[in-house]
Formats: sequence, C-alpha cells, structure tokens
Amino acid sequence: MNTYTVKYHEQTIEIDIYPRERIEELKERIRLGNSKLNKAWDDICKMDKKSEHWKNEFEKWHLANVKLSAYCDQLTRLGWLDCLYINEKGEKYQSCLEALGCRVCPSTISYWEREYGVTFGKNSK
Repeated sequence: MNTYTVKYHEQTIEIDIYPRERIEELKERIRLGNSKLNKAWDDICKMDKKSEHWKNEFEKWHLANVKLSAYCDQLTRLGWLDCLYINEKGEKYQSCLEALGCRVCPSTISYWEREYGVTFGKNSK
C-alpha cells in the first residue's frame, strides 16, 4: 500500500493511502479508531494529570487524533460525505451523542444538531 506523511509538531506520521475499492475497509478503520480514542480518553481522564505517564498518554492520544483525521480526510476525498454509522437501509444506527461521539466525522450533515434539537450552521439539514 502506498503512503504519505503528515507532520504533528516535530513528529512525522505515516498514513496508508486507500484506493476507492477499499473504502469500506477505510470506514471500518475510522470507526475502530473513534472507539479506541474514546476508550483511551476515558482512561486518560482517570490518570493523575501531574504525572509523566499522563503527559505521555495525552500526547499519544493527540497523535492518534491527527492520524485518524488524516484517514477521515482521505475518506471524504474518496467521496464519502455521510455518517460512518449508516446501515444499508440508510438508517443511522449510532447516536452522535453516545459516549463521547466521534472523534472524526466525514459527514457534511450535522446529525448531532438534530439529536440536540438545535441548528447552528449551513450544514444543518
């Protein structure tokens, strides 16, 4: 698989390039990444914020967010502009407000606004 790199501070992060025919695999990778980042955030919030361990885990969490954002950007460039949690019937099967929600989201529709019952922007449909 081909790759490209993104920079985060002084670090370089390698990103796999997914071809269009592997879009479902990319979507699954992003769903899994959202879950892992939410779980990691829960763990980080329980740590001593003055410890070196907290600092290291927090930095790893930020790096993972940057990487996941790059994959989400790639997904939108491949043409996927909707929620990652839409089934084959076109129904949304996971709430935006569940747990911490998604760390990254390719959707051009602000589903979370619908769930809150408010509208803020031009993507509020």
